[in-house]
Amino acid sequence: MKPQEDEKTWNFDSWANRYDEIVAADSQYYFAQYDAVLDTVVEMAHPASGKRVLDIGTGTGNLALRCLSHNVQVIGLDPSELMLRKAQEKAGGNPRVAFHQVSEPFLCIPYPESTFDAVVSTYAYHHVPHRKRAASVREMVRALKPGGRWVLGDLVFENEEAENRALREYDWLEEEYFARIDELQDAFADLGMELKARQFTPVTWVLWAARIT
Repeated sequence: MKPQEDEKTWNFDSWANRYDEIVAADSQYYFAQYDAVLDTVVEMAHPASGKRVLDIGTGTGNLALRCLSHNVQVIGLDPSELMLRKAQEKAGGNPRVAFHQVSEPFLCIPYPESTFDAVVSTYAYHHVPHRKRAASVREMVRALKPGGRWVLGDLVFENEEAENRALREYDWLEEEYFARIDELQDAFADLGMELKARQFTPVTWVLWAARIT
């Protein structure tokens, strides 16, 4: 039996003033194909006028603002107060978006069951420990309406072996709690949902699934 993983801690506030600059400057590593990934997440979420979208780990609001262009209502959750301030500034007082600080937004969504037409996230899910992964899937699906879409863009691997191989091959890749497609397939299958995936770089994928009931 493997020992229980130690939980890492991150200072998300320290990224707030530099995040967008870092993303814009990184075209080869962590944020390669960043715009394409975010655009695909929005596309697969099937946004439509009047729908409600939950953006988990919203950070400085880049994904939330893309969703707003489809005339939806957006709620963004994030543990970083400074990140959320940046998101609010960029939203410019748009009444169709609200940002809220939540310490564990993937595990404790402060909304009733079946509230949202889509639950989306980009470049944040790798902060959720593997042992909490199934619980986070159940929580995100709980917040979805029947027929609603769950969509994720992040650094993802097909399985633990693929992750370990990438960590050996890419010296810039730091060890995180990267999602693994095989474990997520099992978590969604337990809820009667089929997980689908599209790869963008050797380490970056967009994943999606629809809630049936």
